[in-house]
Amino acid sequence: MGSDSFMVLFDLIILFYGLYLVYSAYQMKKTHQPPNMIINPADLVGARDTKGFCEAMFKPTVVFGMMAALYGIVGFVNDRFVDEPMVNFVSIALFLILCFWYLRETKKYKSQYLK
Repeated sequence: MGSDSFMVLFDLIILFYGLYLVYSAYQMKKTHQPPNMIINPADLVGARDTKGFCEAMFKPTVVFGMMAALYGIVGFVNDRFVDEPMVNFVSIALFLILCFWYLRETKKYKSQYLK
């Protein structure tokens, strides 16, 4: 598998990860139980307000999931058809900024609702 094939595979994994996060956000809102991919189940032991955490994390999780899916689509199109290095650089930079934002939101709501 060449480096181009690896990047296409990586883009598809990120795309489906983003779609799964959006699905998980709606499930979390419905069941008031955060999925394991967002928070460690051990952190829920003795949690103060799991429902509040789920409601607070709904929007950030949907935004992050949609943007991850968009990053996967842009990366796939760029790697398969366009091959513009600047598009790749900018999309990776924006994705990393979004990852840091999502981690910050998760940490903020975790301390506010769970501990």
